[in-house]
Amino acid sequence: MPFQVSVDDPTRPQPELRVLDRKFFQLVGEFVYVHGDTVVTVPGCAPMPCLLRTDLASIPAPLQGLLTPYGRQLLPAIMHDDLCKRASAQGPEGNTLRRHADELFRLALLDEGVGPFRSRIFWVGVEVGRFWTFTDVVRFLLIAHQVLGMLCWVVGVPWALATSHFGLAALLLVLPVVLSLVWRRDFPVALLGCLLLPVIAPTYLLTIATAAVLWVPDGAAWLLGRRRTRRPPPLGPPTTVLR
Repeated sequence: MPFQVSVDDPTRPQPELRVLDRKFFQLVGEFVYVHGDTVVTVPGCAPMPCLLRTDLASIPAPLQGLLTPYGRQLLPAIMHDDLCKRASAQGPEGNTLRRHADELFRLALLDEGVGPFRSRIFWVGVEVGRFWTFTDVVRFLLIAHQVLGMLCWVVGVPWALATSHFGLAALLLVLPVVLSLVWRRDFPVALLGCLLLPVIAPTYLLTIATAAVLWVPDGAAWLLGRRRTRRPPPLGPPTTVLR
């Protein structure tokens, strides 16, 4: 069992999460992740006790219908948040540790039974986050590359085929792959981003459009001056602890 209570106790951990606000939780206690010869203690601040602040899997709200911040990815996400905290504490030199943390996150997802495709979606997301944290200009170049690759495949290739420009279609088909080679070690991040954007972007935009429609009644109520009424919860006060 990859996640366990301690190195000597293979029991599956049952972490306690205290609710801090609408987004963040606080891990109370600790657990370990074991993968081959790699052992990661979460939180990684032994021998002193500490509390870890986490938002679980950092999924943007419009994409939570596709990927949720909890579920099988819960323990891997908590571990990844802790490793990211350690990497950020090292400054620019933490990029290497962050890269290692992202790969451990992907392996932990697979160990927890998350499918290979979803694991790769999570992995690409955290790798883009690594660029966003440890680079300034390069992060925008990566996003531009992924958007360009998506446009080549989703718009350019179909248009070239429809207009019988078969040579241009072939060029647009291989262009994102060739450009991804420029990223060298980060070739998978650049290329997979081009592949995943056509899946993620429509979901993102559709969710935003749907939410905008649902906000119309609330907006109208606000304009009409209606005030919210506070009612006691039907089942007693809300809990502040998740187990």
